[in-house]
Amino acid sequence: MKRTFIVQVLLFIILIIHSVYAIDFKPGSWVIVNVPALENSTKTVPVKLYIPKEYSKNSRTIIALHDYDGSMNSWQNNTNIAYYANMYNMVIVCPNMPKTVYESQFFDETTVKWNDLPAALWIGTILIPYLKNTVGLKIDKNSLGVCGFSIGARGALRIGEMYSDTVSAIACLSGYYDMLAHVKNNMFVAVYGKYNDNPQRWAAIDNAIDDAKNLKNVAVFLAHGNKDSRVPMEQSFMLAVKLKQLQKEQKSGYNFTFVEKKYKMHDWNFCQSVLPEMMAFFNENLK
Repeated sequence: MKRTFIVQVLLFIILIIHSVYAIDFKPGSWVIVNVPALENSTKTVPVKLYIPKEYSKNSRTIIALHDYDGSMNSWQNNTNIAYYANMYNMVIVCPNMPKTVYESQFFDETTVKWNDLPAALWIGTILIPYLKNTVGLKIDKNSLGVCGFSIGARGALRIGEMYSDTVSAIACLSGYYDMLAHVKNNMFVAVYGKYNDNPQRWAAIDNAIDDAKNLKNVAVFLAHGNKDSRVPMEQSFMLAVKLKQLQKEQKSGYNFTFVEKKYKMHDWNFCQSVLPEMMAFFNENLK
């Protein structure tokens, strides 16, 4: 009787461990996992992963962030990122994060919250540890990259700046970087409140240009279409100038690449056009 009870307990423990940690990886396919919205919360955020055909525990990881009105399906549906994931043996992680500007705080004036936790904090404190400890992906300073398009490019930049001890490389495609150039943009007003009522907040909190100083050991890839009428290419120029200044001041540690795509606009066609260079950049900078 006692022996039977022990066996039953062991089987129960095995089932619990399997249900928590086992992800049904099918190399060469997309799979959805549900990540907690908060620590110890039953509320979840769907995240789509592409598992490369030659997946192993040494496969590198790229978190790919979509545009403001996009979804976890955006990179899959609008680019052939899976082709390059197979070529370079990388896992692609696409969280479902619509309507966020990758803020680190919410305020009394915040009217649009993508979820319970500010987006940048959720990626750094919930998603990344979950990918490492529960999904079992290779996540360390040398193997993790983040990319994004449009507002997702801002997200990639902010994650690189806030978690430079974990992220090795970022790729920012046609992003919103300087909030002070967008003081009437409803995306930002919905989080930070009106600029005229909160000028210090707009200047000091989540200032992606000033915080570029945190990118000393993070490789940066910038790309922009020169026909982009939605987000002027000056946004990428401004960030490139800031990184160049940091290079001169610090002598080393601020490595970036800038790609201008002629005749390309603010759309997924632009992203597809720059994808070969972006993925080659990750292959070079992730180990």
